[in-house]
Amino acid sequence: MSITIRILAASCGLGCLLGCGGGGGGASTAPAAPTFSVQVSPGSLQIPAGGSGYATVTISRLNGFNGAVTLSGLGFPAGCTASGTVPAGSAALALPIVVAGGVTPATFGTLQIEGRSGDLVRTAPFSLTVAPALPAPQLSEDAVQAPGGRQGGGGLVNVAVIQEPLRAAQSANPAGTVQVRHGYLPTGAPVHP
Repeated sequence: MSITIRILAASCGLGCLLGCGGGGGGASTAPAAPTFSVQVSPGSLQIPAGGSGYATVTISRLNGFNGAVTLSGLGFPAGCTASGTVPAGSAALALPIVVAGGVTPATFGTLQIEGRSGDLVRTAPFSLTVAPALPAPQLSEDAVQAPGGRQGGGGLVNVAVIQEPLRAAQSANPAGTVQVRHGYLPTGAPVHP
């Protein structure tokens, strides 16, 4: 009889522990903290010295995070910059990456794009190949090159676009403004303006 009682007591004790959630004392789990992750596409670019290009940075917002995210390039060589801000609530930004004219052609394979919002810091891998500068007529010296976007002056609008190396192509719109399109294509088939 005493053996049977011990077995029943042990069974009851195990059942009570399981039924009460393992005896955790009723403590609740804290909600996950708001955070984000960073992705970069394409993960590598080739940009000629004196040129600029774009990489799309996507912010995945987790657990209710909705803040602005400041982006910058980590480990970039002197003369190469990447900076921008993904506004609060936005999911992506075309991040301008600018290479100064005097940067020596080379491949930098272990760079990072950093996203920062307050104390939260997240990174994504990135690589940059600096190609030789394009020959003289391909980027006109009198057309001010816009670092990562449109730039206007007088009757001239400069539009930096990702394409293959090509001579600057000019076209006039109905307002009489001359547009200069130039750039390169980092990967894939040639694209012409």
